[in-house]
Amino acid sequence: MTADGVDLARRQLLDLVEVAGGAVEVLEEWTNVHGNTAFTISLDTSGLEHTATGITVRDRERFKVIINDGFPFVPPSVFSVHKRWARTPHVQWGSSLCLYAAPSVEWSPTDGMRGFIGRLSKWVENAAAGTLDPEGQPLHPPAVYTSADAGRLLVHPNLGDRVPWAVDGSGREVGTLVAWCAVNSRRKRVDVLEWVDMDTAVARAEGDAFEVFHGDRPLIAIPVVLTPDEFGSEYPEDVKSLSAGLAESGYDRDALLNDLAACTYINRKLRARQIEQDARAAGDAWDETTDEEAPLFTAMLVGTPSRRVDGDVRLAHLAAWKLDALSAKVTDLFARIRDLRVSRESAELQGEVRDLAFSLFDSSAIAWMQVMETRPEVTQRRDQGTPSSWLAGRRVLVLGSGALGAPVSEFCVRAGVKELTVADYAVVNPGILVRQPYTDADIGLGKARALARRLSAIRDDLDVTPAHGNVRSGFFAPDQDLGVYDLVIDATADASVRSNIELARKGAAVRPPLVTMVIGHNAERGLVTTNLPAATGAAADTFRKVSLLAASKAAEWADIGDDLFPATPRTKLFFPEPGCSSPTFVGSAAQSAALAGMMLHEALMVLHAADRGHRETVGDEQVSFASVVRMGAAATIGTSRVSWPADVVQTDESGEFEVRVSVTALAEARAEVQRGARVRAPEIETGGMLLGALDDATGIVYIDKVTGPPPDSYLSATYFHHGVEGTQERVSAEVRRTANTRGFVGFWHSHPFGRAHPSPTDEQGMASIVAPDGTTRRALMMILGGDERSWSTWRNGGAGARPDVYLRVVPRSDGPVISGHPGYVGGLNLQQLPAGWYFRGGSGRPVRVRRGAEPVAGPIGRPSPWWAWLRRRP
Repeated sequence: MTADGVDLARRQLLDLVEVAGGAVEVLEEWTNVHGNTAFTISLDTSGLEHTATGITVRDRERFKVIINDGFPFVPPSVFSVHKRWARTPHVQWGSSLCLYAAPSVEWSPTDGMRGFIGRLSKWVENAAAGTLDPEGQPLHPPAVYTSADAGRLLVHPNLGDRVPWAVDGSGREVGTLVAWCAVNSRRKRVDVLEWVDMDTAVARAEGDAFEVFHGDRPLIAIPVVLTPDEFGSEYPEDVKSLSAGLAESGYDRDALLNDLAACTYINRKLRARQIEQDARAAGDAWDETTDEEAPLFTAMLVGTPSRRVDGDVRLAHLAAWKLDALSAKVTDLFARIRDLRVSRESAELQGEVRDLAFSLFDSSAIAWMQVMETRPEVTQRRDQGTPSSWLAGRRVLVLGSGALGAPVSEFCVRAGVKELTVADYAVVNPGILVRQPYTDADIGLGKARALARRLSAIRDDLDVTPAHGNVRSGFFAPDQDLGVYDLVIDATADASVRSNIELARKGAAVRPPLVTMVIGHNAERGLVTTNLPAATGAAADTFRKVSLLAASKAAEWADIGDDLFPATPRTKLFFPEPGCSSPTFVGSAAQSAALAGMMLHEALMVLHAADRGHRETVGDEQVSFASVVRMGAAATIGTSRVSWPADVVQTDESGEFEVRVSVTALAEARAEVQRGARVRAPEIETGGMLLGALDDATGIVYIDKVTGPPPDSYLSATYFHHGVEGTQERVSAEVRRTANTRGFVGFWHSHPFGRAHPSPTDEQGMASIVAPDGTTRRALMMILGGDERSWSTWRNGGAGARPDVYLRVVPRSDGPVISGHPGYVGGLNLQQLPAGWYFRGGSGRPVRVRRGAEPVAGPIGRPSPWWAWLRRRP
């Protein structure tokens, strides 16, 4: 405490007195036994509302205010000058008032003594009204004055309905349990793993089948008593007062000693088996007397209905009493005598030891352990309600344990995943220590194993599984089932892995959500894609969509194209080590970890929203998502997000390829059909080219766009001939614009009101299909059709309507191609109009001839089918 702090407090307090008009008075300034400056003040507390559950407040109350070290950065302490409020909530040691639940948040140094007096006045007002513990907030538990030497106890499992009192607190029974615990003596730590009854605990200790270690930590049993009564505002500091309070609740001293003795018996049995196992593991001879050498850990848990999380639900507040060595020894002696065959001598000895134990307890102080709660029923996760909460209880596979995979894996562990598998084929080398969370001791170890070992130390209830090896053969072989995971995260930044996943998901019956991440070349941008189970494809599919979006020069995505999908492959690559090391990005640990967190958060926002049906967030039909996060100079653009619905997916007639027709492409085909029906006639066929890509590695044909018929095409109700005018230019421009991502893949045409199946003329020319530039030896034929009702519904834009679709990837043949003018088809004499329409000669019905058009005489010769022009390079 500095003189400046005391002077400031004094000045602020006197200034407040001057303007308070008698509401605040300073009665005395003095120095306490610890050398701190203190003030006795008087507050006007008249006119407060009082209730039966509140404290009694007189019209004027006096308080002792202690100026703590560091004022104004540390709030003062305050005490009542009487004991009338002792054993009431938020009053400790009979007179210390607890004004702040969280001083670091609630205390404002700027407000100083004015803020402190205001807080004190509000506390008195709420205490009188009985509202210090408002509905929905935790009740203030009794104060427990812990000892560091006693150690700490962590409580993991819920007590739930094991508490003996009713929900409304009206139950009057005392309940007893046994806490099944693991001990780490070196760290003075005990973990409660499970609640069991006494008979179960005894059976475990006496049997040979139950494991006596939790990992490498020995198991012990601790008795638990749950009383329906509270202990007031604080737990006693001596055993005599504690046992008296327990007796008032119906748990007498004999029950206390017997439960302690029973658990001592259990622990002695466990200790013997633990020593035996350790000796056998070390190859030493086992001596049955070795369990006598070290004192047993002896403690007791006391639970009272002192917590609430919602309304009137009363939950147990737990305190842990650790017996000192002498008390534990007497308890052990009593346990041994109690287990002897009952005789007059043993009964007398048992009584003597009981009296000795009570005498010792009555003269002993209590060492309270520090209880750290992790029970979900009384603790709230700090990430509750956030997108990361989606991970809790999930089974997750993370591919890659590097600059992205390692931090992402740690985020998953801390978010509460049920199971985590980390996979990587590489080993730790010195260079990666710059930005990956490994140590010098890990050099030479498999990254997956080193990472799993480190992450397993974060949570006692999780053993991370390492998978050291090639992820492609280890997880995407035909016999592997990714359905055992709830989420797969690909952090390898490996295109071949993305292709493997694409192939594996194509035919999978169960598709877990997939998240894929990559970092730009200078660690300023990160791209993350999320594919829901209903998504057509995986990351290779979605990356392709992103590259097309970037190639479109959309304002928000142009920088992504330059960074991650450059039109000209980047020639200046960064190789951190000499030799054939893999190129990587340039960036720090701070950059890669930050980008990893931002990308994971983006993906989890999608999963969190989709899991809860928040269609306003993820969209009604959206199943594939991509986000770009930016840092540094790139951060001025912000985060960009985009999503896509599922494609129309169908296997082609050969069974070799899966064809994915985008919703956009299908809409373009419908628009062309609508236009043809409007300007020609509903029954006139139309068609055009299919633009996309054919991926032999995955057996997928992508259809992104469709074109309409070129100007020199021939159209009729029975026949469609695709022209050649402008086709080469159109395809070449598309290839250049999309940096070779999209090009020619085939043709489409319609069969209005007819079957989606090739006609004899179509079949005749399939073997001659080739790309406009003559380089592709196979192409896709797509025919759209349908009966009158379904075709009309789709053509007119009916919701959810789809045409019938025929798909076939056709290899080119080197056989002869029929040539000639397409004015003669199937024995019918067709005449061409300048507008590209036909009518039948003779008695045939004319087909909507444009007014003023003059027919051209025909026939001219053998027909040249719509696909024949492909044999000629334009």
